[in-house]
Amino acid sequence: MPNFAGALKGEMRRLARKEVRATVTPLRKVVAALRRRVAQQKRLIAELERSTKRSMRNGRAAEAPETQDSQIRFSPQWVKKHRKKLNMSRRVYAKLVGVSAQTIFGWETGRARPRRGALETWRRIRSMGKRELKGMTKAEPNGRRGRAAKRGRKAGRKAKRGRAVVRKRGRATARRRGRPAAARRRRAGARAGSRRRTGMRRAAKKK
Repeated sequence: MPNFAGALKGEMRRLARKEVRATVTPLRKVVAALRRRVAQQKRLIAELERSTKRSMRNGRAAEAPETQDSQIRFSPQWVKKHRKKLNMSRRVYAKLVGVSAQTIFGWETGRARPRRGALETWRRIRSMGKRELKGMTKAEPNGRRGRAAKRGRKAGRKAKRGRAVVRKRGRATARRRGRPAAARRRRAGARAGSRRRTGMRRAAKKK
């Protein structure tokens, strides 16, 4: 009896291990597949994190110029002081900045503030030397005196052309008037000569 009981227990343990092995082996395969899938997902997440960090760095680099522009210091007094230092009119100074003279007036009075592009141009002009800026505007008249001189030159040219036209018209009128007078003088001279010849013939006949 004791041997029979031990043999029965051993057979039961063997059958139990077989059943457990048959049940656990598929589960092990499933767990291994799940582990591989989890590792793949971890690699994908790491790649996404790296790409996100690169995008964020590129975004910060792209926003850096805008931040720098927004930090440009501006003051209406600075605009007016710089323009006076260059001895330029608002019209000439506005052409350097790329805006209108009315816009420069608004900046100087504080009624308007330059946009980002105009602010960058104004900062670049402030960093340039006076001689260089004068060279850029040498073709432009400088202030009221320049405009007055330009208007004076135009008026002088117009007056010169007017005097030339008047002289031409005067000569033409004189020629038209002189032609009848010369003809009358020729006719009067011819009559006087005819009278003299007639008088000389009559005097010869009387003799």
